[in-house]
Amino acid sequence: MFFCMLLLVIAVVLAIPVFTGKGRLMSTENIKKDKVKTYQKGLRILYAIMFVVVLISAFFNLAEKVAYTPTHYYEFTEDYQGADGLVHSAGESHTADEMRQILLPTETSGSMCAPASTDPLPYKYTGTTYTLSEKYSFMGFISYQTAHVLNFISLGISMAVIFILFIFINRMTDKNAQKKNSQAKKKNNLRPSMPKGAFDFSEYKDEVEVTPDRFSEDLPEQSNEEKPAKKKKR
Repeated sequence: MFFCMLLLVIAVVLAIPVFTGKGRLMSTENIKKDKVKTYQKGLRILYAIMFVVVLISAFFNLAEKVAYTPTHYYEFTEDYQGADGLVHSAGESHTADEMRQILLPTETSGSMCAPASTDPLPYKYTGTTYTLSEKYSFMGFISYQTAHVLNFISLGISMAVIFILFIFINRMTDKNAQKKNSQAKKKNNLRPSMPKGAFDFSEYKDEVEVTPDRFSEDLPEQSNEEKPAKKKKR
């Protein structure tokens, strides 16, 4: 179910360029100037193909994983007597739940081995059937096996379209312009992250004015008398 929802989200994202011709997926950055119109037209066609294929894949995935309920069948390879005393004949078919009740009557889950033993019991897997849920009866026109095969085919087509899309974008890209833009981005990343005016304190110069007279009261008074000069030693 999760994968089906993921496919639907992808389809919604693709619907924007398909129906509007706009969006980030239609960006023409680094595209050759004389190929812009051809690029946009081709890109929109590829997105439209992918959009349809993704929707088909989501439908088949829903049919395979959600609409059909699997039932696994097993049978004993020899006569087996259960804990209740009943003997189950070899070749008699049982569902997985029935087989678990026979082998492990006191447990609701676990591997189907002999109690307190790892020895294999005499049974084998015989096959699986898929039953269509009543909630998804509108999908009755398609069998589980068909939905399974078509789901893989549609996913394969989606991958092929993505591969073609990459080749198309690469052919239309101007390598020189791409190189220049890459170098410009690197230069921008090397610039300091602080804004230009982070260390500009000119706007505060009028708020605080420091003058010698401001601290004159706190300074000791200096004598105007000149101190005698020290005699030089000979």
